[in-house]
Amino acid sequence: MPPGPATADRSDALDGIRALAALSVLAFHVWLYRDDRPRGFADRDLLDRVLFEANAGLIAFFVLSGYLLYRGFARAAVTGAAPPSVRGYAVRRAARILPAYYVCGAVVFLLYATVGPTTIQPELHELPLFAVFAQNYSLDTLMQLNPVLWTLTIEMAFYVALPLIALAGLALGPRRTAWHAGVLLALVGVTLAWYYADYRGDWGEIPRKTLPAYIGHFALGMLVALWLEHRRARRDGARLTPAVTAGLSVVGWLLVVAEGYWHETEPSGGLARALFSTLMVALGFALVVAAAAGGSGPSVDWLRARWLARTGLISYGLYLWHLPLLLVLRDNGLLPEALWPRMLVVLAVSLLAAEATWRWVERPAIDWAARRRAGRTGSFTRSKQVAAEIS
Repeated sequence: MPPGPATADRSDALDGIRALAALSVLAFHVWLYRDDRPRGFADRDLLDRVLFEANAGLIAFFVLSGYLLYRGFARAAVTGAAPPSVRGYAVRRAARILPAYYVCGAVVFLLYATVGPTTIQPELHELPLFAVFAQNYSLDTLMQLNPVLWTLTIEMAFYVALPLIALAGLALGPRRTAWHAGVLLALVGVTLAWYYADYRGDWGEIPRKTLPAYIGHFALGMLVALWLEHRRARRDGARLTPAVTAGLSVVGWLLVVAEGYWHETEPSGGLARALFSTLMVALGFALVVAAAAGGSGPSVDWLRARWLARTGLISYGLYLWHLPLLLVLRDNGLLPEALWPRMLVVLAVSLLAAEATWRWVERPAIDWAARRRAGRTGSFTRSKQVAAEIS
């Protein structure tokens, strides 16, 4: 792996993807929570359809988590080096996720209690489920308090499962990378089997928001990590050429757009849609992540734009805050009716909350974890490197 600036650049490109994912989910929710939005599928114009499909951005977070968190284990598997400490991994994950999650949850609960809305406010006795990321497993708490938190429940389940999955790859070692890839592909098969069983049995919302339903999406990011680490070990860290990078980027983005078109032109779906829709998006994002993490050239340089990289750095807070703030403002009549002014207001207040959370909650926790690992005072650069591991 190239030292110094090259590593920072790749992190900036991944931050750019993370920023686009968070902004697209925000745009979807601003569109969704409008009283005057088109309710019927046939009534949507092109903009409505684009904003509805923007929700696909949340899949990028799963793919990024798979890639970022599996890199160290993949590197150990292909080189024979010592794997990451599971204890250190757990500490870093806890420091990265828990402080902002609990702060946001407490503030949102108090906001709802004082100014509303109360329709999604959980009862006090239900809060322990949120505290341990178990809200997805009860219909009484699913999509309550802060509806976007359903993805964090799945993320936390993945964090627990990841070291166990990595054991298989580490056991296979450097000489059986193809078998290692087969193990990860089998996880995609788990998700396909889960989708097929749900399609036949109509399992309902709870099984659709559990780890088996999304482990394949994480696995595609893990496959990218395995491929790039294998390639770097064999080619002394050489980057992908600009032409290969562009090919991966173009095909990746085309897959994401094509799935949106498929969804909009065949809304009733069918077995093929049930099986492959979100996995098609995940594959597209996996190719884009591969280009951003291992490539070079103009097809990924734009992802390193300063405003995108900065937004990506605070994207966890942006993701946490945007929907509850939108709901509070909407319930109190503080949002413009027109779509674009509404979008700007929600974006502005969400960015402010995200920046504050990064500065006073996330970054201190990240620096603490970095100091604990390195045995020395962390810096902003070190914090940013650790932050690159977030989903």
